This record gives sequence, C-alpha cells and structure tokens, in this order.
Amino acid sequence: MNAFPPATAATGRPPLVAVSADLREADGYRWHATPETYLRAVTTGLGGIPVIVPALGDALDIEALLDRVDGVLLTGSRSNVFPEFYGEAPDAAAEPYDIARDQTTLPLIRAALQRGVPLLAICRGFQELNVALGGTLV
Repeated sequence: MNAFPPATAATGRPPLVAVSADLREADGYRWHATPETYLRAVTTGLGGIPVIVPALGDALDIEALLDRVDGVLLTGSRSNVFPEFYGEAPDAAAEPYDIARDQTTLPLIRAALQRGVPLLAICRGFQELNVALGGTLV
C-alpha cells in the first residue's frame, strides 16, 4: 500500500521525502547531516528521492518545503530533545541535545500533520513527534 498522495502515483515521479538532519560540529564547521541508513531506505526501499532538511529553525520556510515534498522522515539520532520543549529542566545525564534540530523538526511535524503530509518517525523522531503533540519524555 502506497502512503503517498495519489498525485505522486499519478505523475509517475518518485516521491520526494524530507529527511531531518542533525547539527554536528566537526573540523571547525557546523554540519547538517543524517545517517546514510535513512537516505538509502528512501532511495532503495521506497524508490524515492531524499531531501535533507537542515536544522536551521526559523530560517526555513516550512510551508514552502511541505508544498514540494510528498512525505517527511524523522530520523533517529544520538541526541535527545531539549527538555525545555516539554516543560522540564535540562539534565547533563540526558545530553547531548540538538536544539537546532528541535527548532526545525517540531514546527515541521506540526505543519505536516496539519496538512496531512505522510510522516514516519523513527527513534528520536518518535520522541519529537510525542513532544510536538504536547507529550513529555522521561
């Protein structure tokens, strides 16, 4: 069963899937990256085209992004959702955090759900989905 809108199937084009990215610092640069496993799942498993969504928060036009993609994949990550996004205090034991990713994915999730854009949340992505919907984490 294809979870993507009929328009995607009708056009015959591969689905374009927005894939969340982490913000990582290495080699003196800030990198926006996602594990290859997820990108390959989109390309080989789905036959789609992944588009990595940089963790740029408000600098991204989420509505324009959702106008162009057929689905959203929220990846897993070693980082955790920043506790202040669900009303708790940060705890060093729960680090690392990726606030830039949270500032991007939380609005992306809410907008995708409001529009009915297919969304798959894995691991950290599922935690983001929970928080975006008003849930908390332990």
